[in-house]
Amino acid sequence: MELPPALVEGVRGLAPDGGPSGADWVDALPALLTAVLEDWGLVPDGPARHGRTALVVPVAGADLPRGGAALKLVWPHAEASTEHLALRRWDGDGAVRLLRADPSRGALLLERLRDEDLTQMWDEQACEVVAELYGRLHVAPYPQAPRLSTWLAHQSEALAASGDVLPRRLVARARSLMTQIAQDPACDATLVHTDLHFENVLSDGTDWVAIDPKPMAGHPAFEIAPMLWNRADEMGTGSSLRYLVRRRAEVLCERSGIAWEQARDHTVVRECVSAMWAAQSGDRDRVSLAMSLVKALED
Repeated sequence: MELPPALVEGVRGLAPDGGPSGADWVDALPALLTAVLEDWGLVPDGPARHGRTALVVPVAGADLPRGGAALKLVWPHAEASTEHLALRRWDGDGAVRLLRADPSRGALLLERLRDEDLTQMWDEQACEVVAELYGRLHVAPYPQAPRLSTWLAHQSEALAASGDVLPRRLVARARSLMTQIAQDPACDATLVHTDLHFENVLSDGTDWVAIDPKPMAGHPAFEIAPMLWNRADEMGTGSSLRYLVRRRAEVLCERSGIAWEQARDHTVVRECVSAMWAAQSGDRDRVSLAMSLVKALED
């Protein structure tokens, strides 16, 4: 099977993050795919798809659900290291069902979903769908889940050492919020998806389910940001952007019971961190978007 060129291009330059480099993984991927297919008695059953760091192949085989399954092979990295444990914890309730896993090879066998996400849905309606998923996914975390408090400590240090890539006032604001959030007893108390947005919700034929978690033991309010930075171009600029950003956040909060102030603070933190890394990589558009989202929420 020919690998998707966009996957190869996107992964090849990645440095090791707890496993092989992106280049080494891509080079070994054809052999890995063949081995997992053979070991699990699977055959490809449609064109391959991919995410930023994963190959997804529809497969058929014995003892699979009636609609078949999807084999996902993930470049090993820290954010994805416990995806299989999160999917097991959710057990198909609000998330794609995990049928089998081999974490040592980054292999997940998942129920097959439809190619139907929330990108074409009115954004307020999509926010309602996602907020309903929060209520199903936000359960007690498993022991191995990375901790939000640890992430906050690392990112606060990175911000402090980032020099003048962001306004000093903004860095100070973000680091102050990080300290407050880390001191909250609820900081690490909930299993959160952390990357739940319009494209990471698919239909299983009867219901909407989440895919591609970057799981963390964190706080429900940490979930809000991805629903604001995705499909951002639809919100325009200036007063239109401010209103629509806040409206999305309001719908998510109202439908899920997340406090507005907590959603704002967690999102400001995430956007400041995103802006820092974007500035260091030269992505001016992402920096501008982050600044616009922060301003919309804090005005």
